[in-house]
Amino acid sequence: MHTDLTAKSWGKTIEQIRQCHLSLIGASQATTENWKEAFDSLIKSIKEERVSYPEFASELKDLTEATGSTYDFTDILEEYFDHLEDKHAWQIIIDSCDELIPLFKWQSNAPSEYMFRKGNALEKMGHIDEAGEFGEEWLKKYPNDLYGVASNVFLMVEMKRYEQAEALIKKHLTDDLICDKTTDTFFMAAERLYEITDNINAKQRIEKKIAEYNEMIGK
Repeated sequence: MHTDLTAKSWGKTIEQIRQCHLSLIGASQATTENWKEAFDSLIKSIKEERVSYPEFASELKDLTEATGSTYDFTDILEEYFDHLEDKHAWQIIIDSCDELIPLFKWQSNAPSEYMFRKGNALEKMGHIDEAGEFGEEWLKKYPNDLYGVASNVFLMVEMKRYEQAEALIKKHLTDDLICDKTTDTFFMAAERLYEITDNINAKQRIEKKIAEYNEMIGK
């Protein structure tokens, strides 16, 4: 994989990321503006690199190796979006997801986390219809993506479309489905639905699976 970087902006990009990352352990201070500048710099560097190498890091998971960086960019992006959510910077989340998602091919996995964050941000801003349309298109493209299912269920609960939400849950909630890192959001959506609809038995079954996962990870 290509690691001989040509874009001159990489040095600045990595330093900006480093400063933001260090802020998480109190070794520096990073504002929302600092995080957004680091994100914009990363997007710019990737685009500049692709001028010379069009297939450069076509998948997000390849970006760390492609740059020879010590940072896992998936983790860095998680830190970035977590910061934005903590600050309720919903519009920046939407804009950042709109920039990030088209940048990679997503052939090995769907951009589930970023689509979920965008859908959640749309809902938080009160753009319910737009969030609904986004969720529907998501499931058309990735019908078995449990992040997409969860996002739609949360939205349907917000819109009091409980029967539709339950039908979506039942479609994907098989007896052998366990709660883990890849499905916990789906189980939380189901728990929320059954809490709102006062379906005690169903809620208890979901809570049991969530509790088993939490116990496994020591939470």
